Amino acid sequence: MLRLPPFTYHQPKTVADAVAIKAAHGKEAAYVAGGTDLWPNMKRLQQRPGHVVGLAGIEALHAVQGDPDRGLTVGAMVTLRAIEHDPRVRERYPALATAANLVSTPLLRNMGTIGGNLL
Repeated sequence: MLRLPPFTYHQPKTVADAVAIKAAHGKEAAYVAGGTDLWPNMKRLQQRPGHVVGLAGIEALHAVQGDPDRGLTVGAMVTLRAIEHDPRVRERYPALATAANLVSTPLLRNMGTIGGNLL
């Protein structure tokens, strides 16, 4: 069984705190959103950050907000499944909904986030 290498896990509550932690540790830090890429990569030693900055506790990153006619803001913690099924996204931004649907499998779309996939 592959195990994660040692690291320090940070749980910021604000975007500003997450950015400050990453800035303080530079290349030694990595963000984790859904974890579908980072955790397996760390187990295979493809990535070895000494610090992992978890984004799950930042409420501001969990929502799709705005007026679809003027633009939506999609938080980094919004899952691919949520984007795929959001009626505002499907109606006004069908390419984004389709792209989210084409990522991996339904199980991973339930866990994977837009932030993690963009990173």
